[in-house]
Amino acid sequence: MAEWIAAWPSWQIIRTLGVIAYMLLAAGICLGIAYSFPIWSGKRKAALYKLHMYVTSTAMILGLLHGSITVIDAYAPFQWREVLVPFTARSSPMLTGIGSLSEYGLLLVIFTSDFRHKLKKKLWRWIHLLSYPIFVMSFVHGYFLGTDTASTGIRWMYLLTIMAVIAVTLTRFLAFPKQGESMSSKRKWAS
Repeated sequence: MAEWIAAWPSWQIIRTLGVIAYMLLAAGICLGIAYSFPIWSGKRKAALYKLHMYVTSTAMILGLLHGSITVIDAYAPFQWREVLVPFTARSSPMLTGIGSLSEYGLLLVIFTSDFRHKLKKKLWRWIHLLSYPIFVMSFVHGYFLGTDTASTGIRWMYLLTIMAVIAVTLTRFLAFPKQGESMSSKRKWAS
């Protein structure tokens, strides 16, 4: 069985899982922000929430697989310690560590969302806002450690995902200010 696993194109699988996990993370963040738009209600809002949770959870699972398969890679194998303990990898410890931290952060955000009714709303919100640094760390990990970043298509993918997250975030805060929050208080906060 070990020979069968060793014959896998593990490096290609690792990269594919990483890229798909990153794209799903970006989509999940965009869906989560869009979910907060006040234009949704009823079944549409519930469907958007389910899609957000599904996409983000899938990103988490693929990210876990992405890191786990590095242990069986024949070309540049990692030890479990290097995958699980941030910044201990022999190869690119900073970038690998950032990837591990982003996965741990995503696990925290998803698991606390499952228990959000048991947490104080303000605490859950602060934990959920970790999605932004998690996204940035995932970008840095993939862009600077990824072997396919030289590809024009991959570079465009990174650019478009960043632009999408920024656009949806700006739309949320500029077009749909929170109820009870005046535009003058928003301007004061922005300066």
